Amino acid sequence: MRSQEPLQTKRGKHLSFIPPVFHLHGLMKRYVIFSSLALGLLMHSIDVTIVATAFPQIVKDLKTSVIWAGWTISIYMIAITCSMPLLGTLSDTLGRKKVYMFSVILFTLSSFACGVAPNVYTLILFRFLQGIGGACFLPSAAGMVSDLFPEERMRAIGFFTSIFPIGGIVGPNVGAWIVENFSWRYVFFINIPIGLTVATLIYFLVEESRKKSDPQVDYKGATLFLLTILLFMLGLTLFARTLQGLGPYIAVFSLILSALFFYLFMIEEKNFPSPLIDVSLLRSAPFLSANIYNMVMGISIFAVFSFIPFFASSVHRLSAFRSGAILTSRALGTIPASFITSLLLKRVGYRKPMLIGLTMIAISTALLSDYDLRVFKFFNLNTSIIYILVGLIFLMGVGAGIALPASNNACIELMPHKVATITGLRGMFRTVGGSIGISLIGVVIHFSSSYSEAFRIVFIGCGILLILSIPLIFLMPERKHIPSERGEKEFILSDS
Repeated sequence: MRSQEPLQTKRGKHLSFIPPVFHLHGLMKRYVIFSSLALGLLMHSIDVTIVATAFPQIVKDLKTSVIWAGWTISIYMIAITCSMPLLGTLSDTLGRKKVYMFSVILFTLSSFACGVAPNVYTLILFRFLQGIGGACFLPSAAGMVSDLFPEERMRAIGFFTSIFPIGGIVGPNVGAWIVENFSWRYVFFINIPIGLTVATLIYFLVEESRKKSDPQVDYKGATLFLLTILLFMLGLTLFARTLQGLGPYIAVFSLILSALFFYLFMIEEKNFPSPLIDVSLLRSAPFLSANIYNMVMGISIFAVFSFIPFFASSVHRLSAFRSGAILTSRALGTIPASFITSLLLKRVGYRKPMLIGLTMIAISTALLSDYDLRVFKFFNLNTSIIYILVGLIFLMGVGAGIALPASNNACIELMPHKVATITGLRGMFRTVGGSIGISLIGVVIHFSSSYSEAFRIVFIGCGILLILSIPLIFLMPERKHIPSERGEKEFILSDS
């Protein structure tokens, strides 16, 4: 029998032994690698939404409060926000394959740990580690896709990143089905075979990218930012948990420490050559307005939607499957609306889509508080509550799809040379808004006499907050395109 030799790379270095099944060449090898990376990104995007469907069961099974259970969602987003810039830089400097393999293994192991977590506190810890693992899925994988298809780089990355919104459709349905038929723990266990498959394929098929030297990674800034958000959320949580003994004093102390770390973070960002946040952008009224607007959108999109399954099951007594599946209508509304709006931005500008989308979200959110269906009965719309919830959430998704592409692009033409920085800042403010919003909603639920009262306050309050943010839209530029030496170059970012 012919002996099997180690595979040799173009640079003449031998890789470890590769089984014959992985001896792929040419276009087939590239497509297998692309599919593996896409599967990993889909797994990560599903985990953004799938836990929301398990939220009611986590509260019940772990015998915890809504406030601490909310941490399992927000801590994942915080970990991604703080880790993605760092891991993206390390991916370029230490090697994409090495960092990506670390991320996949960490994500898979922490998924298993989440599934066997004995209490909510360990679940929060493992969700944080899972978020760190998931943070590198997009930047490292996008870099590898870019290396795989250098002749069609933009198209390949476009196809790759378009996979992420699919998780918004698949996640709620898969999660709802798992929770209905098995246990909430299996929404984490499902990641294990997928993660092992992706790790095996990437290990054997992908060559390590060329490393760069002298990485400038803002570890200190990321740590200070993480402590700022965590201590702020902890202060809110402790304040809501008890108003007796030392509880309020510890809560206030946490909030003071949060403010102190934020001050130190701002100083660090001013002095570090490659900061996590470009503080100079926040001194400009348009950029500050855009990011406050994005924080409000984070509250209305991430935070409110995270509680929709819990709202449907606790207030309207829907089953676990229906409570989770109704989230699908949001993605079905957001994706086409975002695509159409992106095509029309040059013609209609930025302010109109933001106004229309924000108003749609505000009205739809406020109507969710109409448990007696008085508005719908007034218009002779006598239908099942499930269809009304699906319709309202669909309208909220359409509103988000209309508003987000415009807000993504509203300030980019002011500094087109800092597109990546502005985009990262925008995403960070949205995530922070979502994380803080989850904590605030948990506090409202804790202090309310019933779930019905709590969610009425949440939905009406969110609607009012969105309406109050309308003046921010008029502080942002209305320009539709960017003149350049070659003509007109557009920056249309439609991701949501």
